Amino acid sequence: MDIATLRSDPRVVIARDVLRFSDCDSLGHVNNVVFATLCESGRVRFAEERLLSHLPDGSAIVLARLAIDFRRELHYPGEVETATWLSRVGRSSMTLSQAILSGDTMAATAEGVIVAIDLGTRKPVQIKGEARAALEAAMMG
Repeated sequence: MDIATLRSDPRVVIARDVLRFSDCDSLGHVNNVVFATLCESGRVRFAEERLLSHLPDGSAIVLARLAIDFRRELHYPGEVETATWLSRVGRSSMTLSQAILSGDTMAATAEGVIVAIDLGTRKPVQIKGEARAALEAAMMG
């Protein structure tokens, strides 16, 4: 998906972050672990705006998998946007797709799998009924 589409699609949530000097490694670019932090920032914002209200009381989400494809370097100083959207709804899991953007550059793409769990038992809870319908309606293929 192109950057203009990501920024304009209402199903995409954009989280904005400022790169810090301490994000850089000895090669002078933003360290790869910072990309995971940017993905987290996007995931959390997406969850707060689009997911948590659909989950049953007493539940939360946890990260089960994160895969990042690095495409371009990021450098300090700078600002980035992490675009996050829902790409799959499973029985108790959801897949979030992400793109880390710096101006007109897509620096990375990522895919994270999150699982809805019961806070008391710490076991997965099924996504069903109205919650499933709402999430499926908000999905981008």
